[in-house]
Amino acid sequence: MIKISVKTKIIFLIVFAILASNVFLGYLNYRDSESLAIDIIKKKNEEELMNISEYYFNKLIFDMEYIVNYWSNSPNIIGYNKSASAPKIVNYIPEDFNLIHNEWLGLTHSMHDITWLYYALESDGSIYIAPIDESMPEDYDARTKEWYQGTVKQAGKIFWTEPYLDSGDSGKILQTVSKAVYERGILKGVIGLDIELEKFTEIINNLSFAKDANIFLVNQNNEVIAHNSDNVQFFTQNFIQNINQSLFTEIKAVSRDKYIVSWTPLSINHWKLIAITKTAFEADLLVMKTRITLIVLGTSLLSVLFAFLGSKNLLKPLNRLIAITEEVAKGNLNTRSVINSNDEFSALSKSFNNMLDQINQLMKERDENYIKTVKALANAIEASDEYTRGHCDRVGTISKKLMDKLGLPEKQRAQLEFACILHDIGKIGIPEAVLNKPDRLTAEEYELIKEHPVIGYDMIKEIEFLKESAEILLQHHERIDGKGYPYHLTDHQIRIEAKILAVADTYDAMSSFRIYKSDVLTSQKIVEELINSKGKQLDARIVEALLELIQNNELNA
Repeated sequence: MIKISVKTKIIFLIVFAILASNVFLGYLNYRDSESLAIDIIKKKNEEELMNISEYYFNKLIFDMEYIVNYWSNSPNIIGYNKSASAPKIVNYIPEDFNLIHNEWLGLTHSMHDITWLYYALESDGSIYIAPIDESMPEDYDARTKEWYQGTVKQAGKIFWTEPYLDSGDSGKILQTVSKAVYERGILKGVIGLDIELEKFTEIINNLSFAKDANIFLVNQNNEVIAHNSDNVQFFTQNFIQNINQSLFTEIKAVSRDKYIVSWTPLSINHWKLIAITKTAFEADLLVMKTRITLIVLGTSLLSVLFAFLGSKNLLKPLNRLIAITEEVAKGNLNTRSVINSNDEFSALSKSFNNMLDQINQLMKERDENYIKTVKALANAIEASDEYTRGHCDRVGTISKKLMDKLGLPEKQRAQLEFACILHDIGKIGIPEAVLNKPDRLTAEEYELIKEHPVIGYDMIKEIEFLKESAEILLQHHERIDGKGYPYHLTDHQIRIEAKILAVADTYDAMSSFRIYKSDVLTSQKIVEELINSKGKQLDARIVEALLELIQNNELNA
């Protein structure tokens, strides 16, 4: 058996301890930097899409739909009747339509988004178009066209077509916005205007301020309609054809490159805008990774040198550093190294402590933000319902005792604590007259009250650290027998945290004053009610735990 000296062991321990701590902290730093860079790109993508979609809705769509709406309701259009003796009209305008036609010409000249504005007659399929397109065939019959038929099927609503090839010789790809014209319930024709597909590309190019983002407008079949990319085929094959419809942002890797893919839906025919950005921070992260590696190697070599120079004196501070590193690895960031010496280990100890101080400061700021958020939400509950704040505090206290009794893991305890504070936040969305009504609620009012778990869930589900708590408060009025709300879940479908919250909530409701009841139940009556609820409304195991707390007088402790 090979004997290993104490000095050799010290060297190996120092190298291992410092290497492990540096790798651990370096990895965290690397991952945080990568996550921050990705979040920045995601935010840019979302801002890009918001910029374009807001313009799309607020300007182009509004303008186009306004014009179609205006002319479909114009008395001059509704009252216009083509002479029975007049020939079918395709590429010229009759004298009795000249005034309207001149107004349309003014619109098409002043609004560059409009290619053609026209009125198609139901009587014979004639079309009065501004400006006149002399290349249209004389046998053109608007009634046979998909845009006309689709508009009529909409029965008075605005209709947006998918892009199609112009019937004339222009060769343009058009999209039609149209609405049917009725006179006393009788179809007279269809008012429409055409937009060139190039307009969508123009919108994307003009409004795209993050030039490194590839923006695509796609239809419901994920076919590209407009874009600002130089390599459409690449993005279509690798991203657009396989876009995850359940996500609005995802990270995808192609070869060794990473891309951030974000999208937002549009109201036109289930179209959507997609932003795809290639990450450009790999080189910076590689430099960071190299530096971390060099730091780890450098500190390891220094530790070997220190060990050789004074192995006896190093044993004590070394053991301390090893212990501190193990504590940090377990997640205890409040531990500190205390080495009273004038050598490199003292400096290393101070540096290590400074690093932990910085990490602790960041964690403290994060926790303070969490607390501020929950307190703000709790204050909102108090404003809408006078007894709720005290109720939430009491429910939280009871839940903590039940968690202790049931041995709930720490992670679940934190999630349940937040859920207890916020479980009635959805009552903000319930009229105050219903919340504080002293009389018996009507069926309609009770249905309103039953909406508060869903309202509360919708309010906080997007807050990252409250996602699990949102699920808990959503279920806290479900029953074991499936007669609860909002989704009639049964025993095994309900989270254990929600079951605990339900028991605590029920107990406090029976043991405290409420505006809608005249007195508080006696302790004996509360115990009877709890026993009767086991396996029906409430979980039997948790009720037993509460009954034990009541029997031992631990709730008042």
